[in-house]
Amino acid sequence: PLRLTYGTSSLEVDLATWDGDGYITVAVESRGFSGRNDLHVAAGTFKLFCSSLLSLQRTLKGEARLTSAMPEELDIIVAPADGLGHIVVKGHTGYHVQMAHTAYWHAVHFGFQIEPSQLDTAAKVPWVIEHAV
Repeated sequence: PLRLTYGTSSLEVDLATWDGDGYITVAVESRGFSGRNDLHVAAGTFKLFCSSLLSLQRTLKGEARLTSAMPEELDIIVAPADGLGHIVVKGHTGYHVQMAHTAYWHAVHFGFQIEPSQLDTAAKVPWVIEHAV
């Protein structure tokens, strides 16, 4: 899995299956808030995220963004946080939970910074390399 961490905060994304589009798992912990989600992402969006992540790792410029077909369910941004080389990891993930006759929205918003050296590890994740355009 792709894992980015700072202290007790973490984002983990993994590619569960690929059938022309991606089915991914997401786990987030950020300052006491946590959440998990499993969802589909379109092939083009997923491949752009992978190639943008590799570009960010090389240049420390631009952003890598991963969204689901329904953006309110997933939006992850990895980008420069400042001119000192820190990297921000931020976003949200959520979904509706049906209970009786009502659906409730469950979600987690998150944000933390990482050292750029974590991008070196991210760039070695097999599915990142394989799906980079």
